[in-house]
Amino acid sequence: MAVTAQKLLSWGAIALVGLELGLALAYLAVIFLRGEAVPLLDFNGLRSLPSWLQAAHLFAIGGLCLALLGFRQRMARPVSWFSPSALAALCLYGGVDELTKLHLALDQFDWKLIYLGILIAIPVLGWRDLGWIWRHHRASVLWVLAGVGIFLLGGFGAEAVKGAIASELATHSSSQGLFLGEHLRITVEELGELLGETLILYGMAHFTQRALNSQRMPVLSSSLNRL
Repeated sequence: MAVTAQKLLSWGAIALVGLELGLALAYLAVIFLRGEAVPLLDFNGLRSLPSWLQAAHLFAIGGLCLALLGFRQRMARPVSWFSPSALAALCLYGGVDELTKLHLALDQFDWKLIYLGILIAIPVLGWRDLGWIWRHHRASVLWVLAGVGIFLLGGFGAEAVKGAIASELATHSSSQGLFLGEHLRITVEELGELLGETLILYGMAHFTQRALNSQRMPVLSSSLNRL
């Protein structure tokens, strides 16, 4: 059963990556051919396919965190309440924000810094959990770290060049190359976030499946001993 579940997780992650790459290529192709995005494929749009997919990722990660929180006492080594609660709150808010663009209505706050601050606070305050998870579920941690790295590189890296591209577009408004460059930046930013979330989701699902299944083994062994 464990092998089958692992295969399903792996194939699901591969399918998601393929879908995300396909959406990115379709978005760029439409921009190149039509000069504007189709609303359904718009990587920078509200409630487009990429937006729905990103929200689904975040809700799924948040749901896994809530599952860990709900079954924590049945784990061989229960995680603290803080780590899954903080990550669940962050992801669930992020999913709602992705569908509503709530941060635009509250533009007096720098939400990227708030997200980054919470991401830093989770390992700092939950270091005991991370230490145990690193020792016993290292592969899951590496997948999550890879996802966080790609997410931050896509989001913050692409954002770093946004001002330069906007300045060039203002002085060379007829430049087709700069226009395409801006949409390429949007694609890199949003695709990086999607791919990062996929790896985080895979790592979290891998850890949840192993952590919740491992607590059954002592129960099974105890039952066999009694027989």
